[in-house]
Amino acid sequence: MKKILALILLISSFANAQSFKELYAENFKSDWEVYQNEEYVKQYIDTTIVYKLDSGRTPEQELLFQAKQNHDKRAELISEILSSLKLNFEELDSLAFIEQGSTNVNPPFDFVKKGAIITKDSVFGFLYNLERENVEIARHNYFQNSESEIINQAKQVIGNLIISAKTNYLDTIARVESKMLSGPLQALRPETEFEILIYNKNENSELKRIYLHDTFIQIMNQKQQP
Repeated sequence: MKKILALILLISSFANAQSFKELYAENFKSDWEVYQNEEYVKQYIDTTIVYKLDSGRTPEQELLFQAKQNHDKRAELISEILSSLKLNFEELDSLAFIEQGSTNVNPPFDFVKKGAIITKDSVFGFLYNLERENVEIARHNYFQNSESEIINQAKQVIGNLIISAKTNYLDTIARVESKMLSGPLQALRPETEFEILIYNKNENSELKRIYLHDTFIQIMNQKQQP
């Protein structure tokens, strides 16, 4: 009887397990839902002029459509990264996803994205180029290859906090960085962004997202100076 009950519970857990795409879509749907707010949309287009685009959608509808499409593509891409690294999301108790990319909006553009996925006992690095028509995800020794000392320091801080289960400090660093960049250090211009996703099945399958930039290292270094 106990074996039957255990089997039923096991089958039930698999049946109720969410794929990464589903979890991402549920947790970050505000990425595209915000475009349903007319006041927000007014920041980008003049909503008083009514016309339709070639797509048959109004500019407001097009913004919402593109935001939803980009959201879905992002979830799909991260799922592909997991698959390419032979990681079954449904079998993982915890996971940290780090992706590094350029924030440069002027030529020459850098479309290369790189990062790592940290599980309970392993680290898997990856790299891909969005400029290519068919995006191929390659393995990459992320933590041993850095473009500069600042990027190296940033990766070490992020990686060490994740491995030591102190991800709450990443939240704190992100808040401090945001406050400083919008205040006394607004002249600093981030060149690199780190998107960090933290997943823990034991915490109601929570998926948390944090954004950091290379400037957080400069801020930390300034604070350490006498």
